[in-house]
Amino acid sequence: MSNTLAMPWVQTASGKAFPLIGADPSLVDFATDIAGPLARCARFAGHIGSGVYSVAQHSVEGADALLRETGDRRLAALFLLHDAHEAYIGDISTPVQAALAQMADMLRGDGGGQLMRQSLKALQHHLDVAIHEAANLALPAYHEPAMIKAMDIRMLITERNQLLGPPPCPWAPIIEAAQPIRRIGEMRVWPWPEAADEFMARAKRWLPCFAKSPALKKPRSAA
Repeated sequence: MSNTLAMPWVQTASGKAFPLIGADPSLVDFATDIAGPLARCARFAGHIGSGVYSVAQHSVEGADALLRETGDRRLAALFLLHDAHEAYIGDISTPVQAALAQMADMLRGDGGGQLMRQSLKALQHHLDVAIHEAANLALPAYHEPAMIKAMDIRMLITERNQLLGPPPCPWAPIIEAAQPIRRIGEMRVWPWPEAADEFMARAKRWLPCFAKSPALKKPRSAA
C-alpha cells in the first residue's frame, strides 16, 4: 500500500485508495465506485436548470439508443462504460479542455496544449483499461470507436436541444450537423439514485463480469 499511496490516488465511495496511475482492476467496484459517482457527476458543468443531468444517465440513454439501432449488446456495453473513468476523475467538459489547452499554449508556448490533451487522453485510457479488464469486456476495436463517438455526439445534440434549450451561439459544426437520437418522449433528468440503479441494471445485463452473459470480446476485423 505504501507504493500505491506514493502515486496520485482518490478515496472512493467504498473506502478504497484507488491509484490513478497503476490502476488496479481488482479495486474496481461497479456498484459503489462507478455507478454511484457517475450518477452524482453532472454533465454540462451542472448548467441544467431542471437538475443534475448525470454522466450515468447519459451513458444509459446512449447505450439504450445504440442497442435499439444496432441490436448489438457489445456496442451497448461499450457505450455504457465509455465515460466510466469519470467516476474517478470527474467530467472535464469540452470547453474547459479547450480553455486549458489554450492556457497551456500561452504559458508554455505552442505544443503545451497538445501535451495537455495527450496527457488527459492517456490518463483516461489507462483507467479505461483497468475498468474494462474488471468488466471482462475487451476495449473498443475496429469500427467500434467511431460508432461510440458518433453516438456520443448525437447524444450531445439531443441533450442540448432538450435540456439546455436554444444556444446563444452555434456549437461546433460536427455537433450542429449531428442527428439527434430517436426516443419516445422528451428527456427528463433522473434523480441520482435512479440514474445509479438504471446504470447497474444494464451493467448486470450486459457486462460479462456479472456472469449472466458470456464475455463480449472484440469483433473480428472486417478484413
